[in-house]
Amino acid sequence: MSPDDASLQELIVRALTGLDNRARQSLDAASAGDPELRQFCAELDEVVSLLVGSKDWRNEKPSAELTAKIRTAVASKLPSAPPHFRTVMLESDLGRRKTIIGLVVAIVAALGALILAISFIGLPKFGGDQALSLGHNVAYSATLKEPKLIGWELVGDGAWEPGKDGLKAGGSEDAGAIYLQNGYDADHAIAFQIEVGVPGLDERSKAVVFLAEGGQSPAFTPSVQPAQALTLEITRDGVFASGPDHQLLQSRPVSNAEAHFYQVRLEHLGGRVRVLVNGEVFFEGPASRPLHGTLYPGVRLAGPQKKDVRFNAARVER
Repeated sequence: MSPDDASLQELIVRALTGLDNRARQSLDAASAGDPELRQFCAELDEVVSLLVGSKDWRNEKPSAELTAKIRTAVASKLPSAPPHFRTVMLESDLGRRKTIIGLVVAIVAALGALILAISFIGLPKFGGDQALSLGHNVAYSATLKEPKLIGWELVGDGAWEPGKDGLKAGGSEDAGAIYLQNGYDADHAIAFQIEVGVPGLDERSKAVVFLAEGGQSPAFTPSVQPAQALTLEITRDGVFASGPDHQLLQSRPVSNAEAHFYQVRLEHLGGRVRVLVNGEVFFEGPASRPLHGTLYPGVRLAGPQKKDVRFNAARVER
């Protein structure tokens, strides 16, 4: 048996046994418009119907034994095929294979292009989700004990003024905040470090250190909370780190009923953030999303002990 005959025989068996719908399509396409070929294909179907004993033989996959019988019957029937049957069938199958190969190549190429596109879109953009390296270059430094406070913007209740024991807030117990007017691009890493001295806090008093997201200025809620920020909040019962969308990142119960001193450091590192308290890592990892736009370091106070909180040694690093 020649290779062409073997290929033709296998193609017909696949078509007749329902194992390959495309092979059946090749068989039907080869006989379309040619009465002689159509008659021969009908005879092939009849051979299978006789072997199976049912005209609905394509509804179920034949057994291996039946497939072998069909293969033998096809082999015995092929010598009586019209002279051009082999040529038409093999050309039809070859065209089908070329179409399939072309389709597979096109799909692979499209998938490759899609993967490249997704990779490009998903690549960390500058200021996006990628890790940013902190160079520890000092961009701002102040003891906050200078006679005049320069470069800070006030929000909410109370005047803020530096003194010999640090920056303090005036006004009532309503919330007030202060932030550096010149923000820092979130496309680069930034660290904001500041010392916080708190008295014995009551249940309504709290101090917050933040890196707030914004445009020309940071956005605040009516209660003078940064709308989107990395924050560390100090309350009577403990300290709490939160990220954008007010996602709680970490908490630690600490009794601040007595006076405490904290060195707080907030680091924006692109897709990750780090919060340090007194030189120890309090939280490190991803937030709900990276901060974007311009970042403004600042602090917020509220409650009856607001006037007794002191801030010292503010420092910004890039």
